[in-house]
Amino acid sequence: MSDENISGGSPFSHIRKLRPHERAMFAGIFFVLVIVLGAVGYFSWQSILRDKKLYTELASRFKAEQIASWYNNHMVEAAEISASSVIFDAVADAIVDPGSPKLKRIENYLTPILRSFNYADSAVMTPDRKILVSLTGFAQPDCDMIQKELAARNNSEPFMTSLHLVPPYSKPGLHIVIPLIDKKTQKPAAYVVHTVFSDDFLYPMLAQWPGNEHTGETLLLKRTDGMIQVLNPLKLVRISAFSLQISASDPDTVEARAGRGETGFLSGKDYRGKRVLAVASRIPELDWTVLSKIDISEAFSGWFLTLVILILFGIIAFVALVAGAYVLLSSRAISTYRARLDLLQRTERNEALLNAILERIDSLVVITGKNLAVQFSNQAYQARFGTEWPKDLPDPQQATPEGPKPEQARKIDIVDKNGNHARLLIFPIKIELRGQEPLLGYVMRDITELESALDVVQQLNQELSQKVQEQTQRIIDADEELRAIAATISHNLAAPVRSIESFSELLYQEISERSSAEAMDYLMRIRRASASMASLTSDLITFLSLDTVPLSLSEFDFSLAAQEITSDIIRRNPGRRYQITIMPGLKMQCDRKLMNIALRNVIDNAFKYCSDNTVTAIEIGKIGQSGIFVKDNGIGMMPDEIKKIFTPFSERKDDRYKPGFSVGLAVTKKIIERHGGRIEIESELGNGTTVYFKF
Repeated sequence: MSDENISGGSPFSHIRKLRPHERAMFAGIFFVLVIVLGAVGYFSWQSILRDKKLYTELASRFKAEQIASWYNNHMVEAAEISASSVIFDAVADAIVDPGSPKLKRIENYLTPILRSFNYADSAVMTPDRKILVSLTGFAQPDCDMIQKELAARNNSEPFMTSLHLVPPYSKPGLHIVIPLIDKKTQKPAAYVVHTVFSDDFLYPMLAQWPGNEHTGETLLLKRTDGMIQVLNPLKLVRISAFSLQISASDPDTVEARAGRGETGFLSGKDYRGKRVLAVASRIPELDWTVLSKIDISEAFSGWFLTLVILILFGIIAFVALVAGAYVLLSSRAISTYRARLDLLQRTERNEALLNAILERIDSLVVITGKNLAVQFSNQAYQARFGTEWPKDLPDPQQATPEGPKPEQARKIDIVDKNGNHARLLIFPIKIELRGQEPLLGYVMRDITELESALDVVQQLNQELSQKVQEQTQRIIDADEELRAIAATISHNLAAPVRSIESFSELLYQEISERSSAEAMDYLMRIRRASASMASLTSDLITFLSLDTVPLSLSEFDFSLAAQEITSDIIRRNPGRRYQITIMPGLKMQCDRKLMNIALRNVIDNAFKYCSDNTVTAIEIGKIGQSGIFVKDNGIGMMPDEIKKIFTPFSERKDDRYKPGFSVGLAVTKKIIERHGGRIEIESELGNGTTVYFKF
């Protein structure tokens, strides 16, 4: 068969020229490939569908179990409160005599529960809908809603109200109502009402989809008066909670089917008209339905890539069959001598290339056979040892019974043909030959100068390390001496300042009725100066000890601490007007004592630099996942002032500030940095200041 007969014609002509049994073999392989590709495509589709069903079902059940677990935990806590004689006695006493100590007793009982469950408010309501106690006042109980629910329920058992817009802020939430039963009358004497906002527990949990799907969404549904009400905000369409209602008679949408009571896997259109895969799970205790869904287009997006790959694979398989036929025909046409000639040419080329490389490398290469007769050596070896095997070079065959191994590299001392002593690093090699004795030898590198240089470097490193240690110790000693001096100065300043402050107070009391106004003004200036000096000394002691004080980590509630700090400042300055906004539930793990100091310093500054002629507005809230901010409407700062404010003992000489030195914000910066965070300030002259704690 000639080359012309092979190359001519279409690709199918190559297959037609094959022998009958060869054509049958190629046809069988092709049809098997087609069947395999079809089966792979079908099972891939079914596998993706099954995985997406299971994935969506797990998402729906997990959300439903989370909500049910949350409900059970609160009902267990509610049952314990309902059965507690302590809270019943405290409430009964307060109803008879609503004095401050008795109300305080109720607050002391409810406060740990409020903090533990992060309630927006915990209150006590009498049967006539009078609020006896409200811990936070942030969200007053919706008495009308509670009364309506009581009328429809057994009011002797704890229960949760339906999810609704809780006044006064119209935020989605619910109430946990716990009756306190009078054992004599077997009727509720009062109700403990916990207010829960959905933004705090429910909506964040529903908004989180377990995977990276963009169309994955979980809806919370409830059937009301022939309509299916969506209780949570929508992720795919910007619609708030309670704003979407779907007719319960709608036969197509998965939301309507789930609201009518269908559970498990659902397939159809959602409220957007998109085809989706969905799974519905019921929460009987709350009369809610959890619907988790994902767009079919996204669920099977991976299938389109699989289909393209299968088509390309089929095309490649067909081309491979044609190429195989061509190769089979070509192999018959090409003579044996051409193959041998190609092999010989490749061998000669490889041998020439190998010889050129071996002759030009710096390493010494030597190959030996029996009786250590040198069969090959490069120019580098011949220049050092000639054409003989050196007597100090070990026999490679004696390294192991099987011959040398690369991991047996080692160092040897040897004398070359010129009598020069050298240290070589030798790597044994073994060349296997089919049907022949293997060749053994070494690749060697001269490391005499290298090891000498390494010795010098090692000695220099030791000297440098010793100098670094000595210099480091001197720096540590100087730093400790400086801290000791500064601490001594701080403590020695504290005692005289306290004496001045105490004696000036006694002097003020002694002469307040007998001295002139000018003398009293001088005395008040002494007292203010001594108080300022005492505060500065205390801040200095704190600043110097921050680097050495170990952190004692526990949960710190920024919201409660901010309430205490602002209340203390307001009591000390009753003549001003205030507008305080504190976000509840701002908690983190930190050193409570140090973080309280940092927060107080920032809030003190916010009050200090607000104008006396306007309402002092302070806002404390959350930024990001774990950041806290304190915002005021004070006089603000210029950019160059922000750079100086964290410097200890920075003095503000501008007429807008009260004169004096400050260490407080330098202490705050150190505390935040000790907790792995950073402090940032945004301020505009005349428009207030915002301080950020970012962790």
